[in-house]
Amino acid sequence: MKKEEIIEIVRILKAVRKDPKDIEPKEETDLPSQLNAVEFELPKNLEDVLPCIAVDGSYCFLFSFLGAETWIALFRIAILDYKISIKDNKVHYVQNRPPKYFDHLSLISFNPDILKHQYSLYRQIAKFSERFQERKASLFASNLLSYLEEKALLRISADYSNCILLKDGALLSFKGIPKISFLEEIVENCKANDILFAGISKSTNMRSFEHALTDDYYLKRFYDKKYTNPTHIPISKDHFRKQTKYDVWGDVHLAKLHESATKWFRIDVGVDRGDTDGLFSGLAAYSKVHLLPGYPISLIEAHKLAKSVRDLKTTYELEIIDYLKEIGVSPEEIISGGVDVEGNEHNSFHGLLDQLS
Repeated sequence: MKKEEIIEIVRILKAVRKDPKDIEPKEETDLPSQLNAVEFELPKNLEDVLPCIAVDGSYCFLFSFLGAETWIALFRIAILDYKISIKDNKVHYVQNRPPKYFDHLSLISFNPDILKHQYSLYRQIAKFSERFQERKASLFASNLLSYLEEKALLRISADYSNCILLKDGALLSFKGIPKISFLEEIVENCKANDILFAGISKSTNMRSFEHALTDDYYLKRFYDKKYTNPTHIPISKDHFRKQTKYDVWGDVHLAKLHESATKWFRIDVGVDRGDTDGLFSGLAAYSKVHLLPGYPISLIEAHKLAKSVRDLKTTYELEIIDYLKEIGVSPEEIISGGVDVEGNEHNSFHGLLDQLS
């Protein structure tokens, strides 16, 4: 490591990193004029808050066919439905319906000989993902996961009514693969069935404050003490008009859902029935979990159930190996096809080179 390289890194950081006293807003300073912070209260009667249903998904890679650009991956979509009960003046989150989950096993491939045997959806995702060579397999899996999550949301929006429906993540559809998104239909169903619909992002790269920090970290660092109550900040649609990568299906807000919230979240409001404050008030009612204040219980539990798919990796691998043997896959191919949950191949040349280093 060269001293000159360290000096160059420090020089760049110094150029963009100002003295904290220069960049931190003074206590009495308001948000930039184009932004309007709206503080809101919890509902007076928490038991009157609509049930809250959340959908989240996860995946893990099980096997790789080295040289064929093909993987076997397991997906899980989890659905959690909660309502609020008050007992002895304490808030209790009660499962309104038993948890549901759906597992889906799929081939992820960039091999034309395999893609021609799959639905056109797979060819669309492959075409979009192959531009990102180093992470194209994980990008393929992420887009297929979004498709499966939205299929679940579509079904719920058609079959349920009078509830809050939450999607993990922003309400976005990429312009490169528009046919895999059902967000437009989901929004229409929610309007017809009196469903409040929103997407909550665990992280965001938005910089609507034109600051070096992303919006969530900026608000947490500089405005958390100023806005001690639950608060939401609408973001102007102008912020998204210039970009050409995706469509936004809702009004974007940054929100703090609890006075001791772990962080501010990007929340995309798809349907609020004309009462945005009422929607955020309902979300805050479900965000009083002591271990993770400010994040709805339905999404917490949906995430936990979805992530449990990784615990099934070994079980599914053993079952798949039996089937692979039946179609003539050799023991050498099976051994060389081992991957971790992210799809990284144990016996790739890169991995072997690392072992020799």
